[in-house]
Amino acid sequence: MLTAEAWAQPTFKAGWNTYTTGIITHEYTYSFTPNDSFRLYPTDSAIIYSATDSAAVVMVSYPFREKTYNKTINYFNAKKQVVKTEEYKGDNLLMVKEWRYDDKNRKNYYFEDNKTSGKNYKKNYEYATDKKTGDLIITESAYYNGKIEFYTKSYYDKKNVKYKEVRLNDNNKDVIHIESYTYGENGKVKERSVFFPEFRVTKKFQESGADDAPKCTKVTPLGTAERIYPPGKAIYLRNFLNKIQSMLSDPECSQFYYKYSNQVYDIVVCTTKVPNSRQVVFRYKERPLQQP
Repeated sequence: MLTAEAWAQPTFKAGWNTYTTGIITHEYTYSFTPNDSFRLYPTDSAIIYSATDSAAVVMVSYPFREKTYNKTINYFNAKKQVVKTEEYKGDNLLMVKEWRYDDKNRKNYYFEDNKTSGKNYKKNYEYATDKKTGDLIITESAYYNGKIEFYTKSYYDKKNVKYKEVRLNDNNKDVIHIESYTYGENGKVKERSVFFPEFRVTKKFQESGADDAPKCTKVTPLGTAERIYPPGKAIYLRNFLNKIQSMLSDPECSQFYYKYSNQVYDIVVCTTKVPNSRQVVFRYKERPLQQP
């Protein structure tokens, strides 16, 4: 069993390598309902270890009501692009994901190996420019257990906004569906329109949050003089939520994401997919213990 004492060290191990710890981040996640006097319900806690050279980041999470821990290891290249992810439950490896990039730093390969089911998925990406419009076309080839499954062509305008996606069968000719997007003023997808050529049917799907004002997403400085002591974090967070209650109940924000931070603390308050449920995340950073 992985213990906190074993991890609160100036180094940490990821794969076959040992890394020097640059920052240790503690993270606590709570759910709450606005009409419940901001009573907090713990759902998860985690410790994140970041290497000084940014080559690896390890996140060990302890989900509430579970007897084991989850661990995710992310490896990065010199350009700080993620190249590999390993996911564990306890000491059992569940999933391995890998990425590769071209000389323009664009993703051109993705591989996912599910160690539990024995299934694997691979995607190759090719980039081209439409000669007439100058728009970017990204072609994705998707494989399941080594066999081609489908192709996808995604179209982006000159502002790098995706406006259309065409899904093709494994022969790269027959169209399965064509999906197009309408955006709200805040840049979020407002509506997805999906056309199925085989049935000559178009279905439309409304997306929530596209009409929310830009004020519903904020990153705000948290006072540099703030001192939040971990044992009293729940009390502090309840008082903090009370202070920003008017923002949380703003009828113009069906979805929101507010982040308050300084060099030591982060507080993130946001909506969730669960109706009438909100989430608050509290993070604080510390330097690793020094070698004696």
